[in-house]
Amino acid sequence: MRRRTLLISALGPAGLAACGTPRPAVLPAAGAEAPPSLLDTLTAQAAPTGGRLWRLDPKASTLRIVAFRGGAAPQLGHHHILQASSFQSALWLPSKGLASAQGELRVPLAALQVDDPAWRAAAGGEFNEKPVDDDARAGTLRNLLGPQGLDATAHPEVRLQLLRLTGATPWWLAEVAVTLAGITRPYRLALGVQQGADSLRLSGQLALRQTDHGRQPFSILGGLLAMQDDVLLDFSLLWRP
Repeated sequence: MRRRTLLISALGPAGLAACGTPRPAVLPAAGAEAPPSLLDTLTAQAAPTGGRLWRLDPKASTLRIVAFRGGAAPQLGHHHILQASSFQSALWLPSKGLASAQGELRVPLAALQVDDPAWRAAAGGEFNEKPVDDDARAGTLRNLLGPQGLDATAHPEVRLQLLRLTGATPWWLAEVAVTLAGITRPYRLALGVQQGADSLRLSGQLALRQTDHGRQPFSILGGLLAMQDDVLLDFSLLWRP
């Protein structure tokens, strides 16, 4: 049993992983240049004029990364749920339309927590088939943040920056630049919008691949045990003016 536990703990996503859900179309460009940082701008000077600045309420927001087991013997591993305990974000919306909107989200990798039993129970299905003990959780996090994974020492955060925002409430379409492990790639995603006078909730999902960001999916024993290449980012973010 101890050997099995250690083996399973080694399956933590040295990168991240994801499911067979169809991934959003990637923009045609092979790469992307990250736009100027809105958060850095707000630190150095006031917000842009002619619109409204929204700040994230992290206590009322959820940001999860879902990783899925793979390999020739997936039944020996676990799917994983990683959740950020803290993150930073700002969104500026113009008074009219969405064309000049600016936004940024930063997630420090050190703030990630892994496989809380309550999260797995709430997810149900295969996530609730068998428990993940403390050793397995520690191994997952160690592999995730280590030099063979996201290399959190060299690249301590994941950054998502808004490139373009279109659509109409309750559906917005966003083009974003995601910087992961030091490599920036562009993506499209759909956002569900709930907007009131003093609150704005944006919900959505984004699928990306580790290999698009220069990371290889975790694999041992010649691929007998492995994680899939894709990773699913699932979020529900509440903003306040």
